[in-house]
Amino acid sequence: MIGKKGILRFFYKVMMVCYKKLHLWRIPIPGRDKVQADLNRMHPGENPQECVTDYYVTKLTLSAVILIAGIMLAITMHYSSRERHILQNQWVYRGSGEEGSREYSITGQMEDGERYSFQMEVMPRKYSQSELENLYEQFGRELPQLILEKNDSPDEIRENLDLSETYEGYPFLVNWKSNSTEAVEENGQIHPGQEDVPVLLRAEIQYGEFVRETTVKVTVVKRNETPQEREKSKLSELLQRAQEEDPESEKIQLPTEIEGRKISWEEDIPETGWKILAGALLLAAAVFFFQDKDLHDLVEKKKREERRSYPEILQKLTLYLEAGLTVRSAFCRVAEDYEKERKRGGRCREAYEEMLIATREIHMGVPEGAAYENFGKRTGVREYVRLSTFLTQNLKKGSSTLLQQLKEESVQAEELRIQNARKLSEEAATKLLLPMVMLLVVVMVMIMVPAFSNAGI
Repeated sequence: MIGKKGILRFFYKVMMVCYKKLHLWRIPIPGRDKVQADLNRMHPGENPQECVTDYYVTKLTLSAVILIAGIMLAITMHYSSRERHILQNQWVYRGSGEEGSREYSITGQMEDGERYSFQMEVMPRKYSQSELENLYEQFGRELPQLILEKNDSPDEIRENLDLSETYEGYPFLVNWKSNSTEAVEENGQIHPGQEDVPVLLRAEIQYGEFVRETTVKVTVVKRNETPQEREKSKLSELLQRAQEEDPESEKIQLPTEIEGRKISWEEDIPETGWKILAGALLLAAAVFFFQDKDLHDLVEKKKREERRSYPEILQKLTLYLEAGLTVRSAFCRVAEDYEKERKRGGRCREAYEEMLIATREIHMGVPEGAAYENFGKRTGVREYVRLSTFLTQNLKKGSSTLLQQLKEESVQAEELRIQNARKLSEEAATKLLLPMVMLLVVVMVMIMVPAFSNAGI
């Protein structure tokens, strides 16, 4: 357990104090009774209360550590993300040519409280003119669709165009020119007027020394702008002019007022800290509650192991009883033989471990009938409960049919074991069906592709 070793020992001790001092064990927790029953089966012979306490303190420790780690990471992300690139005098620093362009999410706040958000790409300082690359003929055919962005057709442009220098999948640089910058700027910003405006966009495409030009015709449809949209458009123009004024400067002066109204700018930073904190809370809760399922799965696994040993135990008991041993001697002999085998390096087997506990109880003075009953209850398996009933009834009534009952029970248990094995094999075959189909597809492809290639298909 965590409390006995590992770097979490300190947290384990703290949670143990909290668990006891704050009386956390009194808080009703769904499934506590089931957890206690599972722990009794997994740790027979140990103090039940100590097992339950250790189990819940371990879960609380893991959840607390996850939560603390999440809080620390959230705080770190929060403060690191609050680094401002925009200074108090409203200057934006450009990146160097090696760093490339910088993306800013900024919000301008007017004196009257109106706020406008922008995605501002600040281009790097210009140290030298970049070489443009060539655009292949296929790119020229696809270009009208590539620049549409959110628009449906070149004949109905209602949103800004994507007039970029580069496009994914093509090794080129494109220099855009517009014959009507009042309607479409060279960066793709559109300015709808009172009427539809046809615009001819010229794209200069370069690849080494080979230069081509192509044109794209678009139509900017008229749009009735709200006062807020017009104001945002003016702000966007001011931001663009601020970038173009001195491209070699290390910083850009953001506009401080528009039409006599002052503007204050701040960068929009995504709040990842709260998302991390929420994720940590969910993970901590999942660790706390889903561990109960893991415990229950371990108990079920133990039961399956005990059922597999049941026919063998019946056969050994029957053999010793036929040899003339008493029920007590036969039961203890089976357990003691297992103990000797385990000391010689044999594997641990759950059903025999339960028999060892019952044998020790008998040697310590516990009534034989009570030891058999405890043995059946601890396993929680129907077959062993039935076996303990046979042994207890024989002890109370001196039944002469015990040997016959054990033989019949052994035959039934062996048949049940065969049925379970057959069921498991069928389940395994079902699980292997998908991988086998996938392998078959791969083999067919490996065979068919060379065959079609040789046939010239």
